[in-house]
Amino acid sequence: MAAAAAGNQVHNVFVYGSLLADDVVRALSSRIPQSSPAILNGYHRFSIKGRVYPAILPVESKKVSGKVLHGITDPELYILDEFEDVEYERVTVDVSLMEWKRTRMEDFA
Repeated sequence: MAAAAAGNQVHNVFVYGSLLADDVVRALSSRIPQSSPAILNGYHRFSIKGRVYPAILPVESKKVSGKVLHGITDPELYILDEFEDVEYERVTVDVSLMEWKRTRMEDFA
């Protein structure tokens, strides 16, 4: 994470569910940040009964496709956190960008 002008942090955020849709991200943050396709190894994506969004859990031999949103500000990160369900927990994970770089990301649904 690099420091931004007003003392805020900027974040790279891995998303794998409803936040894959540019329209959803734009509605929440009033912009579409740069993004990169990414893979989260060691996790499995699954449906939740009665919910319209997916969840992920650690499973050693599985992987989850998603993307990384680059340059997310602290206020935007707060908005993304508020958008998520009460069962959501943001964690830091290692993802593989499709350009074959590994980077540390914050995880979102």
